[in-house]
Amino acid sequence: MQNGNDNCPVVLVADDDAATRYLMTTTLAGGGYSVIEATDGEQAIRATAEERPDIVLMDVEMPVLDGYGACSAIRRSDDGRDLPIVMVTGHDDPASVDRAYEMGATDFIAKPINWHLIGHRLRYILRGARNLRALAVSESEKRALLAAIPDSIFVLGYDGIVAADLSGANLPMATRGPVVGRDVRTLLPPNLAAAVDPCIETVVDTGQCRSVECQVHDAQTGKTWYESRYVPHGEDRLLLIVRDISERKAAEQRIHFLAYFDALTGLPNRASFMERLESTLEEADATRGRPAVLCTNLDRFKRINDSLGAATGDSVLMEVANRVSTCLEALFDARDDAHAASWHLARLGGDEFAVLLPDLEHGPDVVSVGQQIKSAIAAPMALGGHEFVMTASIGASAYPRHGRDAEALIKHATLARDEARKAGDGTCRFYRKSMNANAIEYLDLENDLRRALEDDELQIHYQPKYRTDSMRVCGAEALLRWVHPERGDIPPSTFIPIAEESGLIADIGRWVADGVCQQIAAWQYFGCSPGPIAFNVSGHEFGSGDVVETIASAVRRAGIGTSDVQLEITESVLIGDIRSVKQALHMLREHGFSLAVDDFGTGYSSLCYLQDFPVDALKIDRSFVRDVERNTDSRTICSGIIALAKSLGLAVVGEGVENDWQVEFLRRQKCDYVQGFLLGEAMPADRYAALLADERPEVGRDRVVVPLARH
Repeated sequence: MQNGNDNCPVVLVADDDAATRYLMTTTLAGGGYSVIEATDGEQAIRATAEERPDIVLMDVEMPVLDGYGACSAIRRSDDGRDLPIVMVTGHDDPASVDRAYEMGATDFIAKPINWHLIGHRLRYILRGARNLRALAVSESEKRALLAAIPDSIFVLGYDGIVAADLSGANLPMATRGPVVGRDVRTLLPPNLAAAVDPCIETVVDTGQCRSVECQVHDAQTGKTWYESRYVPHGEDRLLLIVRDISERKAAEQRIHFLAYFDALTGLPNRASFMERLESTLEEADATRGRPAVLCTNLDRFKRINDSLGAATGDSVLMEVANRVSTCLEALFDARDDAHAASWHLARLGGDEFAVLLPDLEHGPDVVSVGQQIKSAIAAPMALGGHEFVMTASIGASAYPRHGRDAEALIKHATLARDEARKAGDGTCRFYRKSMNANAIEYLDLENDLRRALEDDELQIHYQPKYRTDSMRVCGAEALLRWVHPERGDIPPSTFIPIAEESGLIADIGRWVADGVCQQIAAWQYFGCSPGPIAFNVSGHEFGSGDVVETIASAVRRAGIGTSDVQLEITESVLIGDIRSVKQALHMLREHGFSLAVDDFGTGYSSLCYLQDFPVDALKIDRSFVRDVERNTDSRTICSGIIALAKSLGLAVVGEGVENDWQVEFLRRQKCDYVQGFLLGEAMPADRYAALLADERPEVGRDRVVVPLARH
């Protein structure tokens, strides 16, 4: 309705006869209608525009403008396009009726009028008009909805001829233009057209929907994925719905990538590696193949993340992934056989990588592959203004000797890798059954070490150093000892790697620095001159980022000078971010600390590091000193280290002297200092004070030892 409502519709009565208008008005008003009047066609047109009635009763014979003309004019206006117009005529011939409909009349009423039924007749016409308007709105909404849908929708006959185009969307068609009446097979690209017949057959035979997906290559848009869905539609029709599913396919591919590939390196992830390994093992059962698994991680990678941030760590991981991939390609892909490119590299998580070698019978030796990977990783890398030297630990397991399922092989290769890391021998270790027991032992020791730091089980002993020119004590090296309540003495070579792996080394390092500095202060307070006391700083402590402040604070709290201590670093400290280590060492030098390289000759540093880093002394590793008496190579190495140190202005300490021959050899080679069991083993603080008193009788032997504070 326009002005009225369902209960009181507005009727425009247009008739030049006053009596007829009166009767119509009276009758309709009594029937619940609101009536407005017009006496000719022009008045009817104006009243329609101004009053907007719900229905018009239009007499055909009127002055000025007859009913036909008025009806036609109203129909041409926006307000009258859907307005119900009932022509009232005394002519009942077909020509008059046809003309009324041609002018746009909705219906007609013949005179004489049946006044009892006219109200009911109008309500019927109004209800039909409402239904038509509702249908028009529904059709408009449907057309808008179809236009908004990106799908192309066609009505097809069972023969594949297009009966209707419901959407007009842009299809990947071979031809353009109208499609109704054409064979849909000629409109679609070949890979879509090929699916038409089997899909129609399925719909006809089963009454069920059928859909296919395929990729279309378009010169302009490139590769696009489409889904063609065939849906039953009436007795002899079906709908063809063609949808662009490229975004969905891209999302599926992304989900698949995230599920099976590492987002950082692009390598397969753990889930993908496990599936590949399981399928390889199934094939091995049938072919009697012998697959192998290598697991590797980066030594001290946590130092990179902690000191330089995750972004730099990610760059290192991507570089390592590229190097290992290139290494494996060089080893395998150049071979011309079925096993050439069947290796599989994955990132299991963090800094852990795994390699699957499909068959040990057809390929390089596993240990050889491991060594090649280690060499590729160890080459210096420059990233983000930092220079890195990374090392890796690698463990291997082989099917079926070390496990018959994927989980067992991964577990055992990981145990072998951990053993290789603890040994630090730069080799690729194969799994052995004893490694299970070692792993359990390792966990037990880690838990005990956490308690040891709290329960005062750790002790600091001091091994004296002697000048070779006078053979008098000139200082000592502080060495950490662990006296386990049940296991007894546990050597540092056993528990220090555990401390480094577990992260306890930072707490232990602070405890040692405080203990040594406080002990030096106590000795000095009672008039004892212990000489510089050296203690080791772990490479992991440099990775924590606060090693300089930790040591400087310990010296300040004790009230001693930086010249009273010497810091010993192993060559492994130089592995990792060289710039950060170099910066820390220079800061320590600026504080006044003396720096010595411990176990020189057994690590990874090059001669250029001795020029770049602020080192004051080199300590010849005991393995070289031990063999100087019977091994000419060891004598040559020791002589070379001493000569090198002298040329660089560095002091030299010979470690591990056990007999007079070794001492005399080092003296002749101009080694500055020696230490070892021959001259004095590592001893508690009170015994070291007594040793100093023996050399200096005027120094008292009591009250020079302080208890180490509980951390």
